[in-house]
Amino acid sequence: MDCIETKHVAAELRSRLKDAFPGVKFSVRKGTGTASAWISAYWTDGPWTADVEALTCPMQGAQFDGMEDRYESTGNTVTVTVKGRKVTGTPLVDGINNHRDVSEDALKAATALWSEANGGTAPDTGGMLGACVVDGHAIRENWAAQQVYQVASDIVLPQRWAAAKEQTTAQAARPASTPGEGAEGLTLTHTDEDGMTVTGTRPGDGAADVLKRHGFKWHRKNRYWYAPGSRDQQADTEFMAAVAADLRAADLSVTTAVPEPTPTA
Repeated sequence: MDCIETKHVAAELRSRLKDAFPGVKFSVRKGTGTASAWISAYWTDGPWTADVEALTCPMQGAQFDGMEDRYESTGNTVTVTVKGRKVTGTPLVDGINNHRDVSEDALKAATALWSEANGGTAPDTGGMLGACVVDGHAIRENWAAQQVYQVASDIVLPQRWAAAKEQTTAQAARPASTPGEGAEGLTLTHTDEDGMTVTGTRPGDGAADVLKRHGFKWHRKNRYWYAPGSRDQQADTEFMAAVAADLRAADLSVTTAVPEPTPTA
């Protein structure tokens, strides 16, 4: 049976992670020097480390036995593509390290949850803090910063990852639209109260990329896209026409609406 070089296993792992966890950016690196038979995978937020390990462990050809102080074969085989040809063999990989980082945005959300559960105080208290309950989860006795990190890891990230998976599932289940038909229900409008907004978008319909190019941002509470700085301003009809044209070019159906100006006394 062939032996699969570490670099080919790393390339295959990179592809599998991308397919298994869409939307999550992974950095897969092969070790150098004495660690050349090791691979490290890095990502931010997204899935649990255990979820990734379920995919990476079968790609290890050996693992360290602490009792015997030596590496033991796992008996695993892996199929990779080398120069366009499928090859199955024993991976020359002694181990795969998995590292999940927590984003500043997730830590910020965790800080807000921690503060709410602790009477509105900021997590800058010195000394060890007692255990507490945040959003129904028991947070261990620890320093405030470590408690916030646990809130992010145990509460914020799982909630966000579950929502991301639901969105991916819903997008995959939605029937493909006929080219040229586009999505229905998009409305580009301008009011003094909300400024310029776009409603009716759906995950994966392509509107987000177009709107981001024009500087729009997503309003999480009101569930629409808005143009910053457009409130209490006169409607820029030329800008609206350009946005609508780009949305239609992406096969999206758009209706524009600008209210009649209020007559002055």
